[in-house]
Amino acid sequence: MPIFKKIKLGVRSKIFAASLVIALMLLLSGGMAFFEFGRMSRYISEFISNSILSVDLTRNLLNTSERYHSDLFRQIGGDGLLAQPETIPDDEFESVMDRLYTVLASEQERMIADSVRYAYSAYMQVSLEIETVWLLPQDDRTDWYFNRLQTVYAKLRNYLTRLSDASQSAITDSYNSLQDSYYRSIMPGIVANAASIVLIMLFVYFLSHYVVQPMVRMSRGLKDYRHSGKSYNVTFDYGGDQIQSMNEDIKELIDENKSIKKRGV
Repeated sequence: MPIFKKIKLGVRSKIFAASLVIALMLLLSGGMAFFEFGRMSRYISEFISNSILSVDLTRNLLNTSERYHSDLFRQIGGDGLLAQPETIPDDEFESVMDRLYTVLASEQERMIADSVRYAYSAYMQVSLEIETVWLLPQDDRTDWYFNRLQTVYAKLRNYLTRLSDASQSAITDSYNSLQDSYYRSIMPGIVANAASIVLIMLFVYFLSHYVVQPMVRMSRGLKDYRHSGKSYNVTFDYGGDQIQSMNEDIKELIDENKSIKKRGV
């Protein structure tokens, strides 16, 4: 190869350089796979943790609203009511919603969460009528409950259920993402290992072309000279490495041996 004619490297240096390239490729592939797998593991762990927390928070909101709404239904039929019934605490609901926004992973979940907040505002707006409604007869209170409050509560409950389902679906999606990320994490290693195999093949070719074949040619040249007296004409140019130097030394020794034999005759 022309590059070895320009760069003066010995056999040891050439073998060491080729081995170093292969080692660096393997090290690079291992490092890339380790980095990608670690990044994937951290991302999936955080994603699943946030999705589970989102489901828990949404279920808590759903249970809280269901409890207060059911308590209101049980109280609405009583006679001689002395106090207004409690509704869903505004501070508690908003606090959970603010926390919920910090763990929502997808835009779809955020959109549903916005709908939950709007539905809750509508529910609380209708709930403000309790102060007046509670002074009305039982039939009027019942009519108000089913025709006004129940309608806005049904929307609130529907959005909370959809948000919970979306968070649970996100957990399933994260599992699929985990599989995809796993394959992505091992791909750099596979590619690098394939490249390493190619380099090893080139390394074997290099040893065969620059070390084994010259040694075989020199050995044959020596045998031909010893057994049949043929001239030693083995030549190659590998950038002046030790094998080429050895070949030149062998040729000089044979030429000296020929001269000695001629003088002896």
